Amino acid sequence: MTVFIVGNQTNSCLEASYRRGFEEQGVRVRTYAIFEHQRNYVRLGTFGKLFHDFVPVEAWQQKLNRELALTIVAEKPDLVLVFGNAPVLSGTLAFVRSLTTIPFVLVWPDPLLNLQAHVQQAALLYDGVATFSRATVPVFEQMQFRHVYWLPLAADPALHGLDSPPNTFSYDLSFVGAWRPEREKALATIKRLFPQLRIGIWGTDWNRCQTVALRSLARNSALRGQAYAQAFNASRINLNVIDDTCYPAANMRFFEIPVAHGLQLASLCPEFQETYRHQEHMLYFSDETQLGNNIEWVLQHPDQAATLRAAGHRQVLQAHTYAHRVAQLIDLISHIRAKP
Repeated sequence: MTVFIVGNQTNSCLEASYRRGFEEQGVRVRTYAIFEHQRNYVRLGTFGKLFHDFVPVEAWQQKLNRELALTIVAEKPDLVLVFGNAPVLSGTLAFVRSLTTIPFVLVWPDPLLNLQAHVQQAALLYDGVATFSRATVPVFEQMQFRHVYWLPLAADPALHGLDSPPNTFSYDLSFVGAWRPEREKALATIKRLFPQLRIGIWGTDWNRCQTVALRSLARNSALRGQAYAQAFNASRINLNVIDDTCYPAANMRFFEIPVAHGLQLASLCPEFQETYRHQEHMLYFSDETQLGNNIEWVLQHPDQAATLRAAGHRQVLQAHTYAHRVAQLIDLISHIRAKP
């Protein structure tokens, strides 16, 4: 079996995690780094790139998609996976489908607010959709996508897995992720309730933070790979304020924290609260009182917190890695092929 992945190609991106998952299953993978190929067709230097990012130039997109379509037809993979908003036009799917029976599946890992028009325009040409949120399944169906399945995000042990739990902690509480108003609000509450805590914050856009007490703590830069995992491992508590637009689904951090032996304190995540249970695999909060009570509990019960950390790690390795998701995806493809 050969799978053709269309999307990003950086080592820390979702596509790379799926590639490793497929390779673990013995599947040959070909990655088409569409955004790198796009550079070959964008003109006018830096200005052209910036302009194309915000107002895609149809002629440049058509040239890129011609190359992509001919590559797929020539290579004849068994499956094409298109990730998120990768600029694959409906005409590309139509052309390939006119010459081959290669199935196309959209892997959707984002809030629906991010869905771009070119993806929806190709709805009837996709053979299936694997979406990260169960709540989005009926909505994709309303948009006339066929064979829509729930395939959550997961952990990548090769990228974020660590061999052992921490013996000591550099931070009492950390947050790794981009600034959002809801995240600033939670961290400001923690700083007010627990001024003595050693707090670490990493991520983009934290220069927008309005809370003076947090500004000196925030490093306005992203962590990736092992540096990302080490931050989770080195913190007594890892805060996960899931983006409001992600609700009720789990974000990537939901799985990345436990695979790095981190203890997770997350905002409510209804799609996974029966699988990752409160005070069994992790901790949840829905308001300031619960947020403070959970932190106090961890500080006062270090042994129980260590047990929780270990249980979360076991749970993610047992059923929620990208090797598991790939096995689910292969099963979904067989169901798609069996249906009209």
